Amino acid sequence: MIDADLATLYHMEVSRVRVMAEKNPNRFPGDFMFQLSLEDHASLKQQDGTVVRNLMNNNSRMAFTEQGLAMLSGMFRSNRAITVNIRIIRIFTLIRQVLPDFPELNRELLNFKNHLICHK
Repeated sequence: MIDADLATLYHMEVSRVRVMAEKNPNRFPGDFMFQLSLEDHASLKQQDGTVVRNLMNNNSRMAFTEQGLAMLSGMFRSNRAITVNIRIIRIFTLIRQVLPDFPELNRELLNFKNHLICHK
């Protein structure tokens, strides 16, 4: 998930999400959180018109993997953050349950995971 989307869900500023991750770099290795490339930005803009609004500034966006979200979830203490984190975990669980029914999607996710591991 992208930092701006997480900030919206948590009802906080994007900077707060980023600062939490930046102050704790040992908790966020490259396979937990990474900076989006220009190619990633372009791809997101093509997929969703609302993304264009969120990516208009010059700040590079950070993306959090499932593991990064789990790490982040333990760092925010508000009731809102707890509720959001429970929902996110349930969504990832659901995705893993339906993934076997979509072999092409499963292949793409494995390729993405391998790409992250190779670029740590």
